Amino acid sequence: CWLRSIKLHAPNVSVLLVGTFLANVIIKKGNLQVIDKILRELTKGSFAQIRVPGEVEVDELIYFPIDNRERFRIDQLRRAVEQCARDDQSVLQEVSIRSMAFLDSILSEKQKQKAYLTFSDEVKQLGTNVGVPSIREQEEALAFFHERGFLIHMTSTEILKNIVVINPQWLIDALSKVIRDGSIHIDFQEFKTVGLEEDARSTFETALASRDFLEYVWKGDQVEFFIDLMKRTMLLSEWDRDSYLIPSLLRDRYVLPETDITGHWCLYNFSSGFLPTGVFQRLLCLCVELSSRNGGNTNMKLFENFASIELEKGSLVHLLENKEAQAISVFTEKTHA
Repeated sequence: CWLRSIKLHAPNVSVLLVGTFLANVIIKKGNLQVIDKILRELTKGSFAQIRVPGEVEVDELIYFPIDNRERFRIDQLRRAVEQCARDDQSVLQEVSIRSMAFLDSILSEKQKQKAYLTFSDEVKQLGTNVGVPSIREQEEALAFFHERGFLIHMTSTEILKNIVVINPQWLIDALSKVIRDGSIHIDFQEFKTVGLEEDARSTFETALASRDFLEYVWKGDQVEFFIDLMKRTMLLSEWDRDSYLIPSLLRDRYVLPETDITGHWCLYNFSSGFLPTGVFQRLLCLCVELSSRNGGNTNMKLFENFASIELEKGSLVHLLENKEAQAISVFTEKTHA
């Protein structure tokens, strides 16, 4: 799944497959080859960006078996990483000393246990302190460092633009408080204690999260930022004044045959490659948002793999995901003349 994600979002990036605990694995002869065979079967030559050890030195494996504790083959992996860096033309782009000082001053804030900085206040001041007072120059530097993965700075809205993330784990932790399996990872007793049991059950049973629930799980910290982030990435859409739909939390599956769905049919076929995880949920989210803007009704049918939504008065769209066929079907119909 993660290899497919890399291929979709960063098709030109080099990928190294690394196997750990080598000292334990090689106890039994042939283990390395068994693992290699499994990896080759899973990738089946579909991921050209995988850099194999043979490109660095003589080795027939598709992955780098290493052992941190015994330091086995660490040097080989290091040489491979260095070679990938030398082959990457983007690393040849010149960066001014002032910009590097700007980056260093931003990242040094990690030592204060900060996960993010505000652009309007903290980042601007840090730039001024190191001789980069120009807002335009600061924004260009942030865009460059965002692209290179040193930090995260999204600029599609003013709310997102004002937060510079220096600890990505902060984002992951925050989103995983909402997008998770409620039957396994949620202590409903905790929410009952604070008067939010119904809100929690609504979130994980119907995919409708209340504003109070989000405020609680995010501890009131940058709630508008997270909501805006989830909106822009189509992980969440407004349902009504006080609640939000999170499609990835839908659990009920649509089991009726596809022939029972009426309307003009359009098929998006991904079988020649793969249907990226989350595409259907984002399409559903987009349709719900459009329906809300156009005054469509709230009598929607929403499932993990199916949705029936009135995009506007008199116009219905039905979405159906078929993971086995790697396809999404879209049906449209008019409900009246």
